[in-house]
Amino acid sequence: MSLTSKVTGAILAAAAVTAVAVPAVAAPAVAAGQTAPTPGDRAPAYPTPEQQDVFKRQAPLVATADEIRKAVESGPSAGYAGIELAGDRVVVWWKDKVPGRVRAAIRRAGKAVTVEVRPAAYSQSELSEAADRLWAASGADHGGRVHAVKLALDGSGLTAAVREQDAALARQELPKVGVPVETVAQEPMKLTKTRCDDDAPWYGGAAIRNATFAAGGGCGGNASLGYHCTAAFAVHINLVRYLLTAGHCGAPGDRFTDGAGQTIGTAEAEHVGHDLLLIRVTGVVSVNNATGWIWDGKPGVNDFVKPVAGWGWTYKGQSLCVSGATSGATCGHVVDGKYTEICGKDIYGTYECYDDLISAKSPALGSTAGGDSGGPVFELTGGSSMVRAMGSITGHITSTSIFGSKSEWTIFQDFGTATRDFPGLEPYLGFDKDPV
Repeated sequence: MSLTSKVTGAILAAAAVTAVAVPAVAAPAVAAGQTAPTPGDRAPAYPTPEQQDVFKRQAPLVATADEIRKAVESGPSAGYAGIELAGDRVVVWWKDKVPGRVRAAIRRAGKAVTVEVRPAAYSQSELSEAADRLWAASGADHGGRVHAVKLALDGSGLTAAVREQDAALARQELPKVGVPVETVAQEPMKLTKTRCDDDAPWYGGAAIRNATFAAGGGCGGNASLGYHCTAAFAVHINLVRYLLTAGHCGAPGDRFTDGAGQTIGTAEAEHVGHDLLLIRVTGVVSVNNATGWIWDGKPGVNDFVKPVAGWGWTYKGQSLCVSGATSGATCGHVVDGKYTEICGKDIYGTYECYDDLISAKSPALGSTAGGDSGGPVFELTGGSSMVRAMGSITGHITSTSIFGSKSEWTIFQDFGTATRDFPGLEPYLGFDKDPV
């Protein structure tokens, strides 16, 4: 999909924005230009001991999966279905014969971690094609009842999401698309648009405001620090510095500020279908400067920062953290699938649909909220003192079981997709080398 702007003059003129409620907490954030803590002098880590142990145990699994994924990406991989972190091993799901270059990568990686190759019923490409057929016949933007289609990362099939009141009819109406399709009753995704007074060089996790609109919310409980979204990571393409955020937070040409109104820069490039937006930062910052940091902690309560140590792909079963300008940081979001189609309204009120978004089961209801859109999704590394960039938040979904219990999923775009969409894109690093 090409980079396009979804905004026209008519849409812009008619647009309105509603203030987003945020937690009422007392103190404003520490600005990045002031005495921000260092990793050795940070606030107490928010992950539980159990969550920290998860990151320690999954680190070698992720490194192994990354080596295999590089081989997958390096050539034709028609049979690829997915990679899963399963207990103490890495599982590669593949339909039919595994290419030689991938088998070689599995042999190399298998010297450090147990790697299993399991047969997949369908490849990702087959499921994606089936999802396209399902969406064309039943998708919400085609007048149908299905508002999201999720792809299983083990190649087993698809899940079609419909509103609870439409579930019975939808099950009868769904077309046959050649792969198993499970229907689930689920409310549409809530895009979390709408820490607080950051400064150049801008950090991921900072509250950002689209100056086209009146400021929504009050970051960290401070009514004078208005914002709409959250920055994901400071990135660069060659010598040009950007902030990466969610595409639904604006469009090319929109000016962005921090919560206090200081100009960050102007949005320059967008991939609408993948919900990604690059804000070109005003002024020049050297790539060699150690400016790759993200905000962590609770906005307005215990803001602190952590350095970025690299980036990686995401895998089924991988545990991740998020850090939004409204909700702050939470860990324990476990990857379980990929949405080929899912829809919502952007900041302009335009209804649009996205594809290739990752879903992660949230640790609790309310783990993300309005204003967290675009915020960093990351993996802790280096004894929880550093992070690896894994993606940017799009929104969240709440689902109700037949017994009435509710569960929540965080929906995000993975960082690897951003590097594909914007060739040459790399995160700024706070350290020279990823310690994983």
